[in-house]
Amino acid sequence: MAANRDIAAALQLLADFMELDGVNKYRTIAVEKAARRVAEADFSLADLAREGDLTDLPDIGPKIAAKITEYLDTGRIAELEEFRSRYPDDLVAIQRIQGVGPKTARKVWEELGVSSMDELEAAAADGRLAALPGLGPKTAANIIKAIGRLKARGSRLLLGEVLPVAEECVALLAALPEAREVACAGSVRRMKETVKDVDIIATASEPEALTGAFCSLPLVGDVIASGPTKCSVRTHAGVQIDLRVVPDGLYGNLLQHFTGSKEHNVALREHAISQGFKVSEYGVEETASGKVHECGSEAEVYDLLGMDYIPPELREDSGEIAAALAGALPRLVSGADIRGDLHVHSDWSDGHAPIREMARAAQELGYEYIAISDHSQSLGMTGGLTPEKLERQLEEVARINDGTEGFRIFTSIEVDVKADATLDLPDDSLAALDFVTVSIHSGFTQEMSQIMERLTAAMEHPLVRAIGHPTGRLINRRDPYEVDIEAIIATAARTGTALEVNSHFQRLDLCDLHARAAQDAGVRLVINSDAHHISDLRLLKYGIATARRGWVRPETILNTLTADRLARLLERPKSPTDT
Repeated sequence: MAANRDIAAALQLLADFMELDGVNKYRTIAVEKAARRVAEADFSLADLAREGDLTDLPDIGPKIAAKITEYLDTGRIAELEEFRSRYPDDLVAIQRIQGVGPKTARKVWEELGVSSMDELEAAAADGRLAALPGLGPKTAANIIKAIGRLKARGSRLLLGEVLPVAEECVALLAALPEAREVACAGSVRRMKETVKDVDIIATASEPEALTGAFCSLPLVGDVIASGPTKCSVRTHAGVQIDLRVVPDGLYGNLLQHFTGSKEHNVALREHAISQGFKVSEYGVEETASGKVHECGSEAEVYDLLGMDYIPPELREDSGEIAAALAGALPRLVSGADIRGDLHVHSDWSDGHAPIREMARAAQELGYEYIAISDHSQSLGMTGGLTPEKLERQLEEVARINDGTEGFRIFTSIEVDVKADATLDLPDDSLAALDFVTVSIHSGFTQEMSQIMERLTAAMEHPLVRAIGHPTGRLINRRDPYEVDIEAIIATAARTGTALEVNSHFQRLDLCDLHARAAQDAGVRLVINSDAHHISDLRLLKYGIATARRGWVRPETILNTLTADRLARLLERPKSPTDT
């Protein structure tokens, strides 16, 4: 039976080929929306197709439902296969390279016969690419750089692509009668922004029965290796998962060891040696007596070495061992600390749900407030808000707030700072809002001085409360624009402007290192989902994890304030005392 992720992958590939072929953009967008909707569904589409109507699912119309049914019945989509007969599969990968896109990918294939990344790199290096009309030497040089960056990244996957698979696998294993304790380890548990594979540690009454059941899980596509206590599989989506089943007494030792990081474990072993111990996955050994302490929990490992328990997100050898020894680890921000979300889109621009539905979903998550932050007018493709449209939205928000108890919608906008460093809406429009976030969505290739002029002007504007996704990166897809992050942090501190930790797993911007530096400089941060769908509200966990990796405390985060305290703060002009 096809898993949702397989259906979603087929639909996304179809959309990629449609874009390459120049199919009507609205058809392409419809297929992309459907792919996302399928990937996010928390129930089996195969079951729905068998027992109900696929068109009951939002963004799934009759034509797309027919394609899903076709895939479920045959494992194929005829339209997708027709595209694959006309274009090489690698063209899809080429069009995703920063600076290429579908039109350029098709041009280099049709005019140069280039159909792979290596061929594109060679054509850029030998001058053939620059000779094509509309491209030129600068484009060729940028493409060479982009390909080099992609190769340097290797095969690491986005955390947000892997974590749902890992969590599903852990839940399935934990539900088996043979299982006792099951947990993720490795970089997934440390919540790194990209990961290579998934490590799972478990204890079981019958280890061989558990590994056998693991290899038979519905998400498993291939069994790479299998044994009574250790096995590796590859999911249908191509994610490798390694399972190790250990004795109960060693669970803490193995979980600590395989959580890593390598650098943290090296530093931990060095400290242990200085205290007369040896630390390994098999226990903590007293060097003098040879006595081995088998630990059922990680806390026992750290306690034996005289230190406080270190949260997994901090285990990167960045000062956490010294802090744990001194009892000086910070209380990290957690999901329970977050009171609201200050960057949420609605169908007034490019969001996919009405304001009332976004608010209701946020309230169901336990939030006290959201800020509806739709795009401003210069982003025409998003249906951005003009001053007149914004005024109508404020009236709509006021009506919803009047009929809602125990929850507040703050008025807001994500306004563009344009290439000339001016804001996309007049001051009288911005002055009517509770919270103004400024972001860059164009002019990414400007020189650093120009980018910094734009961001500095935005932060110095008295009505701007926060800078959204400050470096503009898309992980594994687009590098940050040229910015001086130290100068951004200094200006944010001077002007009392908050910096966003954008929680979408493609962004995670600010990153953990920058979030830590901002906190150290006294800058207030705001962890936002940048939600465009109701389901996106749950992406906040990735931003929280990024902040935790940056040692960020609850009091640094603006949206840990209650609705009343936040409202009082926003009634005052911003100042450095806000940070």
